[in-house]
Order: sequence, then C-alpha cells, then structure tokens
Amino acid sequence: MRLTSALSTIAAIASLALPAFAETQAQAQAQAETRESLIAFNDRFNELAATHDAAGLIALYDEDAFWIAPATRPAQGRDGVPRQTITFMSENNGELSHTIENLFISDDGTQAVMQGVTRASVESQGFQLEGSYIYVLERESGDAPWQIMLDMFSNYATE
Repeated sequence: MRLTSALSTIAAIASLALPAFAETQAQAQAQAETRESLIAFNDRFNELAATHDAAGLIALYDEDAFWIAPATRPAQGRDGVPRQTITFMSENNGELSHTIENLFISDDGTQAVMQGVTRASVESQGFQLEGSYIYVLERESGDAPWQIMLDMFSNYATE
C-alpha cells in the first residue's frame, strides 16, 4: 500500500513538473532564436557597411531613432545624423564594423540592448576611430525585423 501511495505521489508531481519543464525549454529555445536574430542583425549591419550600402544601413534605423554621442545634444530621426554619417562613410569608401560584447533581451523577445565595439576608418580623410556602442532595438513581434531605436556611442581616434 505504501508503495502504491508513493508511486501515485511521484506520478502526480511528475505530471505537474513536466508542463513547467516543457515551458522552460520553449522559453530557452525562444531566447536562443532571438539571440541568433540579433547576431544576424549585426552581421547584416557589417555586410551593408562593407558594401557601402548607405540606404540599407539607414533602413536599419527607426524613423524616430535617437543618436547620442558624447558632448553633444541627442539627435532624433534617421534622416539627420545617421544619414549624414552613413552617407559620408559610404561615399568615401570607409570601413565600419561592429562586434557584439553583450546582449540583453526582453522576456517577450521584442526589445533588446546590444553593446559592443565599433571600428571605423576613412583612409582618404585620414581618420580612424574605435569605441563602444549601445543599440536599443525593437521589433513588433518575434517574426518582425529589428529596428535601431537608440544609437549611443563613444569613439576615440586611434593612431
């Protein structure tokens, strides 16, 4: 009788634990897929920069994105500073790339913070810089494309 009671208790606990375990696995899978989509976003950014596709790079920004740099007032809108900077880099065959150091993802997978290192150079203009960046990204759903909502960076000239 005791064995039957123990087996019944174990079966009841297992029936309660299995759905929670499956949900945890589904959440982990969703987080992994979101992480992969952010890495793909960064890879796409680097591909567009390498091919000097200014329009493609600008399209990664939300129309009302904020651009925040040291010692300047924040700028809003992708048609201002982002368009000017990206166009300048593209027209002068500049090199621009980002690496990812950290990713922070919301539980629902629609918002993320990407932090990493940026490197840029324009040989014809004699400058080269390196620094850190933080992107705040957003998307409407798990299937929608990411958009940069905020681009905050701090660059310094390299020698």
